[in-house]
Amino acid sequence: MKKDIEFTLKGSVYSIPNSWEGLNTYQFKELVADLISMSAGKLSAGLVRVRHICRVMGWDINKITDADAMGNIACLAEQVTFPFLICYPDNDAALADLDTDSYELCKRVPPERLTGITISRYLSRLDYKFVVDSCFCKQFIGSVHIDGQDEPCLGYTIDTGFSMLTTSLTAQQFIDARELADCRDDQLPLLASILYFSLPYESDRAHQRAVLFSKVDIKTLQAIRFNFKGFINYLFSRTEYKILTKIIPGKESVISTGAQDALYGLSADGYGNLREISQMSVLQYLGILRKKMIESVRSLHASKMDVAEIANTTRLPIDVINDIL
Repeated sequence: MKKDIEFTLKGSVYSIPNSWEGLNTYQFKELVADLISMSAGKLSAGLVRVRHICRVMGWDINKITDADAMGNIACLAEQVTFPFLICYPDNDAALADLDTDSYELCKRVPPERLTGITISRYLSRLDYKFVVDSCFCKQFIGSVHIDGQDEPCLGYTIDTGFSMLTTSLTAQQFIDARELADCRDDQLPLLASILYFSLPYESDRAHQRAVLFSKVDIKTLQAIRFNFKGFINYLFSRTEYKILTKIIPGKESVISTGAQDALYGLSADGYGNLREISQMSVLQYLGILRKKMIESVRSLHASKMDVAEIANTTRLPIDVINDIL
């Protein structure tokens, strides 16, 4: 998909962001608010796209009364693909035999607009729906201003410069925040307090100062939650840490413990005392967990355990085990 949508208007060329990473803070917060309204049934996916176009261009959608003008905007908005994925019945069963490029296209572009895809007419007859695609690697809200505070509260950082990912989030900070990633709105001040805590991070103090974040407007707090969830999704779907989420739910796995228990486990293994491990970078923490998981699988294989037995013991899918081996 194109990262930007370009069009010409009155002789000038304009560009509309078509990726999460292309948005600025204002555009991000407003789009998140629209997506929340969409989930509540107040906006359609099409109107969310139209509002995104108008927002970027600085147009007041309420003042656009000309039918042709609105039609042109709607046509332009159809090219906006990044906020949504398209889900077809039975876990996208109709897309099972497509090549990778065609599959990605069908997951982004409504079937009525697909060209060059032989099953597009069939797809258009299915009961498909749009779901929000919240997977990105960017910190949109670098700081939060709180009434009565002289200085803004600085948030965690995400940096992808020079093709390398770094973040200021500590292991304990990430664990605490992840437990609140799907929290109710009344818990958002606590999530914000955790994510906007000056290092070194302390769980109890973050809890104590959460009341300060009750003064922050709800739109900003909801955007903070959405931003963090997008980063979680990115970490565990597009980086080497995705293996940590592959364990199949079921009986206990010999290679998996809870995130908090894993801190104690690493301390027992000699990686440092509990405070040192809690304060290490979350990427270092996840990297160690990944390394230990891979070593455990290889150790089981070295003990003459076959792949099926390893899968039963670890609860990892067989294809993941084969990749490790």
